[in-house]
Amino acid sequence: MRFVNFVKAAALSATALWLAGCASTGGESTSNVDTAPETVTEEVVIETTPVLDPAVQAVIDSGDVQASPEQIEQMLEQKTFHFGFDSSKLKEDDYKALDVQAAFLNSREGRGKNIIIQGHTDERGTRTYNLALGERRANAVKNYLVAKGVSPSRIEVISFGFEKPLDPAHNAEAWAKNRRAHIVIN
Repeated sequence: MRFVNFVKAAALSATALWLAGCASTGGESTSNVDTAPETVTEEVVIETTPVLDPAVQAVIDSGDVQASPEQIEQMLEQKTFHFGFDSSKLKEDDYKALDVQAAFLNSREGRGKNIIIQGHTDERGTRTYNLALGERRANAVKNYLVAKGVSPSRIEVISFGFEKPLDPAHNAEAWAKNRRAHIVIN
């Protein structure tokens, strides 16, 4: 039994020496295989959708307005609506922007917001007349928003008449700028 153990031990030692000798060849490689790890690179393309302003997304989600996100954003930024001389009638171009404002105010994003509509006039006419005209202009915007489903309790109307001109000049160009209703969202 001792002899068998000796033979096993000798065989194991010889195998170990042989393996050790194969591993150290003096720095020369005996194979043509490159032992450096291979780096694999892949091009990964990630498609993302742009993150929209929550107000723009709310208008899109409402389905009430058919326009591009850029157009909706531009109409949401429009807070001033101009009027003709001695008029409180909204212009045709204003309706789509007011539709966007209404869709936002009726959305989950805009439901908690109240608005103030400020009515303004140019300097021509009496103070009393211009206060009444400024109020009619602000009410024209309010009535349109209410017709589109915005609660009247969320809308306050103020008339400044000619007291707060946008352009203080005394000419037709300035007067056209000053005849307006302006929305302030709280």
